[in-house]
Amino acid sequence: MLRKGTSVQRLQFRQFTTNYLNTRLGKGPTFFNDPNSVPLQYNAPKASENVDGTPNTNTEFSGNNPTAKRPLKDFASLLAMVTLAYFAVDNYQGRVKAEKINQETTAINLKTLQIQQQNFLKARKQQDIRALKERVDVSKRCFKMSMHIALLRKQLLDLGVDPKDIPEVSEEFDKHARVSNSVQNLTGNAIWLTDDSEYKGLMPDYREYDRKN
Repeated sequence: MLRKGTSVQRLQFRQFTTNYLNTRLGKGPTFFNDPNSVPLQYNAPKASENVDGTPNTNTEFSGNNPTAKRPLKDFASLLAMVTLAYFAVDNYQGRVKAEKINQETTAINLKTLQIQQQNFLKARKQQDIRALKERVDVSKRCFKMSMHIALLRKQLLDLGVDPKDIPEVSEEFDKHARVSNSVQNLTGNAIWLTDDSEYKGLMPDYREYDRKN
């Protein structure tokens, strides 16, 4: 019985071993079922390279395709050109506007300067006319006073009285006449006699000589 059982076990072990080897050898390696998973041989060229070692540029999965990037470059170039053109036009318009404003401002300033110059010349002319008129009036007044003195001297001579000489008049002027500056007229002088002069009541008003009649 023991020998029979041992023989059966040996037979079963042989069958198991035979079946296992047949199964493994009949199926073969797993990479035979998938051609893409075949391992590369030693020193064999890669699929993405040619035999001479240069990269294969014909693959459709290449990430360095210049055709795909060209539209972006063209768009960027166009955008840069449009931006530069916009800034150029804006700069030109700003410069033209600034030149126009400068010309208008210069014209306004020139017109204002001309008006101010005309007003100054007009005021200067009026001042010169007033000064000339006053000098003429003073000359007329002095001449009228001289004629008045001549008439009085003639009366004295007709009466047989000698009139006062000019040195005596100058002495009386230095003794009793006073002079001060005044801004009421262009001559800037005001002259009067002191109260202790005996001729103060006899002094005529010089404004009376300005009257025509």
